Amino acid sequence: MNQAEAAEHKANFDRDGYVIIRQFVTKDQVEEICRRAEAVTSKFPQTEGMFTNVFKGLERSDDFFKELLHNGAHVPILETLLGKKPEPTTASFFTKSKHAEEIHPHSDAMKGGVIWIAIDETNRENGCLHFIKGSHLREEEFAHLSPSEANDLSEHPDLVEAAMKPGDIVMFRPTTVHWSGPNHEATTRRGFNCFYVGDPSEWYKNLTPEQLAALKKKKSEAAAKATA
Repeated sequence: MNQAEAAEHKANFDRDGYVIIRQFVTKDQVEEICRRAEAVTSKFPQTEGMFTNVFKGLERSDDFFKELLHNGAHVPILETLLGKKPEPTTASFFTKSKHAEEIHPHSDAMKGGVIWIAIDETNRENGCLHFIKGSHLREEEFAHLSPSEANDLSEHPDLVEAAMKPGDIVMFRPTTVHWSGPNHEATTRRGFNCFYVGDPSEWYKNLTPEQLAALKKKKSEAAAKATA
């Protein structure tokens, strides 16, 4: 990536809260990520409830993912976008094959960055990622959103459908509103991502009073639902 491309990506990232780089990962690399991730997750215990299609902590089971998380080709680009060295948190694998596997619009009250690599082609029909462009600059407006609660933002003027091909990568801020809809196709939609939010205890200390209030509200609502 040359300086002009890097500057353009940085400007888009700062303005929109995300940036997509096409064909960033080779076909062979995509296949290896998928093969290794499926080998690791096949040994994970079966769970019930929401988000059973999200498998975190791959780096604890395979050093391949630890190396990718810490030293992957995306790391220096993410550092340029964030303006500081990313703090690795975890590597995850996402599968989406059932209509019910839906993550609703939300933002995460934490700083840092996230990268998401398409293993399969993603589109509206099989549950691609969606973003609200520029929402990272208007955090209070979207603080009420929760990944477990349905909120229809399909008509929002800043909505972006992040349709991707295998090997495409999207980098975004956790505070950018994002979600993925249900899979209406008879195929599996897989993706790999890495979180760079550092030590949760550290980012918690840096939250604004408004962010703390929103976070406490979300926790209280979740607790109320759990006991209802």
